[in-house]
Amino acid sequence: MLNKIMTALRGKAHETGQAVVDSQALRILDQEIRDAEQHLKASKTELARLMGQRQINSDKVIALEKKIDELEHSASAALDKGEEALAVEVAERIVALQGALEAEQHIVDEFDASIESLRGTIRNTENQLRQLKQQVSVVKATESAQRAQSAVAARHSGQQSAMGSAMESLERIRERQALDAAQMKAAEQLTAEESGSDLEARLKAAGVGANERKADDVLARIKAKRENPV
Repeated sequence: MLNKIMTALRGKAHETGQAVVDSQALRILDQEIRDAEQHLKASKTELARLMGQRQINSDKVIALEKKIDELEHSASAALDKGEEALAVEVAERIVALQGALEAEQHIVDEFDASIESLRGTIRNTENQLRQLKQQVSVVKATESAQRAQSAVAARHSGQQSAMGSAMESLERIRERQALDAAQMKAAEQLTAEESGSDLEARLKAAGVGANERKADDVLARIKAKRENPV
């Protein structure tokens, strides 16, 4: 059980961390691009250093080649004058310088390989960064558009909610007014019953009561009195 709880906590921590990363994705991406640009800058600095060092060794190669060429001419001149021993000594010096020349040329070749490799890496990185920045621009534009759409949707939702709330309020007012009208009508009916006016109204409606005698009845009574005076 404890292992399961720990696993659940690790899962929760991962989800929380992922949520933070997602919410800060563009900021993190911008920083990663800045980091890549710093690495690219450092690579260019290193390339410049390698090219400078390569030039130094290349100059040594040129100087050794020039020295060897001079010594070869000297050895040839010594031979022309019959100075065989001197020519041999010069030749031995040439051999030593050729060894140094080969070593320096090997260093230059290694610099050339490193420089070419680093140049290729820099070119690829620059291309990738350029493409990445273009894509980030598109992503940021899309993000802005989606934020705007979300804001519009939120406002629309709020308006719909407000309209729904207003309609509910209106309906409650109508219900209250209908209830008030019913209560007032019931109160009037109770008052009429207590005063007897309701009974008179019902008698009147039924055609009953002194005030509701028909004109024919009244005329017949008058005629009867005339025919049978007291």
